[in-house]
Amino acid sequence: MHKIILTMTMFFLFSFVAFDVIAQEKYTLKNRYPQGTYEMKTEMDMDMKIKIGEQIIPNHQIQSQYQEIVVEAVEPDGLQQVNTEIKRIVLKQIINKQEMFFDSADEKSQNSPLKMLGVMIGLKTTMTFDQDSKIVKIEGLDEFLEKSSQSLPKQVSEQLKKLLSKQAFTKTFDILREAMPQQPVTVGEQWKSESISEIPFIGKAKTTQTNTLKEIQSVDGKELAIIVSQSRIKSDTPQEMNMAATKMTLKSTDINSENTIQMEIKTGLVVSNITQIKMNIDIEATVNNQTIQQNMTGEGKNTMTIIRVN
Repeated sequence: MHKIILTMTMFFLFSFVAFDVIAQEKYTLKNRYPQGTYEMKTEMDMDMKIKIGEQIIPNHQIQSQYQEIVVEAVEPDGLQQVNTEIKRIVLKQIINKQEMFFDSADEKSQNSPLKMLGVMIGLKTTMTFDQDSKIVKIEGLDEFLEKSSQSLPKQVSEQLKKLLSKQAFTKTFDILREAMPQQPVTVGEQWKSESISEIPFIGKAKTTQTNTLKEIQSVDGKELAIIVSQSRIKSDTPQEMNMAATKMTLKSTDINSENTIQMEIKTGLVVSNITQIKMNIDIEATVNNQTIQQNMTGEGKNTMTIIRVN
């Protein structure tokens, strides 16, 4: 009888230990760019309300952007080059029931009020990443900005320089890098990150992220890590946004987002990133010595997918 009890005890103890080992399996998650050619599509669907005094102006935007990405092999020193080119932009905007449309691939769109967005077509960059997937060099932005400034109004050109500054460009890619854990993690485990950086049109802002390895999925024979990243960008530092005769000051910004990231564990390639966004922005505008308070709220979704083509 004692032997039976001992055997059963050992069996349950072994089962518990085995289950614990399986449950506590750790995964090393690192965002990387495997060599090859890819197509990246980003889609944004955003509803916004702009309040000027007692007037509320609804604004609905649907935008798609298509890029080609060519990733070179990793060099012996660990550095890697990634080349990108914007191929097409499609935008639909509805303001107070007035609809505007632009498609850079459609000649009929050349008379659209949104045609200025076409300047982004053909933007080529070469980014150099280090072993930690951090950008250490960007080429192509200065040449593009210099060329575009020759055909754009001065105010538009200045805003484009802010949007495409090397610091702003780097921040876009750092979001994914910062969502990765420093150490191997288990399913359900959380990790956090915090940074202060200069963001276009917002100025110096604090970004906090809480990340969770939600689950591991098997798709077409590949293991995918599903990472949920909740972040908040907050700034109360006034930032001037002068445009022509209007003096605009960004008084405060509060942007909350939740990213659901799908990443191939073996290669480190992020194949999709779905972002739910909520924003609240206060702006003060001065026109003809008259100060007007504005508030902009918005809620929407941004979807990024990457497909390998070669």
